[in-house]
Amino acid sequence: MPPTISTIDNHPQPSVAILYIATGRYTVFWDYFYKSAEKYLLPNCDKHYVLFTDNIELLNKQSEYLNVSMIKQEALQWPYIALMRYQIFLNARQFISSFDFSFYFNGNTEFLDTIFQEDLLPLKDHEKLTLYLQPHVFHRHRRKYPYDRNPQSQAYIPYNQGRHYFAGGILGGKTNAFLELCELLNAQTETDLKNNIIALWHDESYLNKFALGRADIKILPPYFTRGEREYWKKTSKLMFSDKSHYRFGGHSYLRGETNNKITQAEWKKNNGRRKRKLKTRFRQYIASLFFRQ
Repeated sequence: MPPTISTIDNHPQPSVAILYIATGRYTVFWDYFYKSAEKYLLPNCDKHYVLFTDNIELLNKQSEYLNVSMIKQEALQWPYIALMRYQIFLNARQFISSFDFSFYFNGNTEFLDTIFQEDLLPLKDHEKLTLYLQPHVFHRHRRKYPYDRNPQSQAYIPYNQGRHYFAGGILGGKTNAFLELCELLNAQTETDLKNNIIALWHDESYLNKFALGRADIKILPPYFTRGEREYWKKTSKLMFSDKSHYRFGGHSYLRGETNNKITQAEWKKNNGRRKRKLKTRFRQYIASLFFRQ
């Protein structure tokens, strides 16, 4: 059951459902996520984790966690584990509907610094949802955003529309608004699948179509997140671990596309010292200075 609301100075703390999918080999990230979230994520809120997993070992540990509810979820093949994400959340609708807020975080999320409710939650009167900018494209012209340009897809966005490009690794907000989003985007996904259409970037493509022209979205600042190797983003509070890294087995191994883990030598060969890409960093820095919702 959701946690009992506690109070500080007679003010109730918001209750937040933290949604996390760990199926197949992606369960390797769970400890990184949970331990860092307990340390840094929303310390001034009543958090409760909802873990969707097929991992028997984790499911058998349910009683060891006081603030985690586990829901059995089969490991879908790529890209269906991403495409059906909204349906997965809707399967837990009855449980999470009693929380004030609900937030999903990508499997390779690790928290680096304290994230308070005012940093993440949509608290202003006009805000209902929170999204974040795709950290590698926010500085580009909108014509170069990776929107789905297929007119037959429910995720279609013409070239003359769109202001921001949002990534799908963080998604949440007020629970009623979050569930409404899931209902709509799941319906669009199912329509496309019936017509043998898979959106360009799966769940993320539908999310960007949904966000067009909306004024009820809290947008996290450009450097709120960073990739594991983007060490120059000193102010980031959240990191996405490198799924290609040998310590996780590599991207193809995680997705089940191969049973062979990438070796340290292979990883170093494929990920040698990268060029600094100072031009890209400069453009991102300038874009961040002029960022506005």
